[in-house]
Amino acid sequence: MTQRYSIVHKTTYEYEWEAVESYTRLKVSPLETLCQSVNFHSIEVKPDVPMYYHRDFFDNLVHEFSIPFRHRTLEIVAKSDVSTFQPSQAPATSSMTLKEAKNWFLNYQYEFYDFISPSFYTPISNTLLDFARKILSSERKIGEAILDLNEVFTKEFKYKSGSTNINTPIEEVIMKKSGVCQDFAHTMIAALRCSGIAARYVSGYIESYDPESNPDMIGSEQSHAWLDVYIPEYSWFGLDPTNNMASSDKHVRIGVGRDFEDVSPVRGTFTGSGAQSLRVDVKMRRIDPKLETPIGKLQGAT
Repeated sequence: MTQRYSIVHKTTYEYEWEAVESYTRLKVSPLETLCQSVNFHSIEVKPDVPMYYHRDFFDNLVHEFSIPFRHRTLEIVAKSDVSTFQPSQAPATSSMTLKEAKNWFLNYQYEFYDFISPSFYTPISNTLLDFARKILSSERKIGEAILDLNEVFTKEFKYKSGSTNINTPIEEVIMKKSGVCQDFAHTMIAALRCSGIAARYVSGYIESYDPESNPDMIGSEQSHAWLDVYIPEYSWFGLDPTNNMASSDKHVRIGVGRDFEDVSPVRGTFTGSGAQSLRVDVKMRRIDPKLETPIGKLQGAT
């Protein structure tokens, strides 16, 4: 099944006093993948200054710019038109055991080093090891085990906006059994890595409203986060623990990496006195491929 989406991601910084200068790095451009095609993409910045772009180590598109003069506000508007295609569900049927998969990754540890090693937001701890052992026992089939692990975050955890921040440790998320999409993604990634399975962080958007399926999926009111698990003999397989589902044609990918640190949408610094305030607004509309006009419910966010 094919879907097409119009996405507007607006970020606004306001400075208490004039910023003398600022530098910003953006990762807000949709990826080109086998299951995603970018029809149009643009980035507008006010004040208007030149932008430079490159690909990072994980092949994410990065834009950078500097504003070398005084300014009170900075506005960044990323507009995208993206077509998505339903990914294959075949990797989830793999009968390879977790023990066999771990041994397979040992043979390819250099190729997957970044995704089987702990990272800044996915450290290994005794709390995490105990959490992972309950589901990821070595004799289980990898396909069944990862689906069960994915389900834990809707059965035993509570999605609670504002209950955590990006620096909340995984141990606290596990103990309190609450968090947001990036917490669940980091926790599941860390559990897989400590079991010897390669996993990577994915940032992007999800359409929550679909009259033909669940209208209450979480994530479209902001940037969303999920993960990919590498299934030996297949490929990367996306899982969304926040919504207990595999990644689908309702997910739009922006970046992949070891964890949030590698895919932060907007990051920068400024010189000046006083504080700054931040507003983020994401709007996602489905486009009728015949009429080429947005349909469905407007998804807005702050």
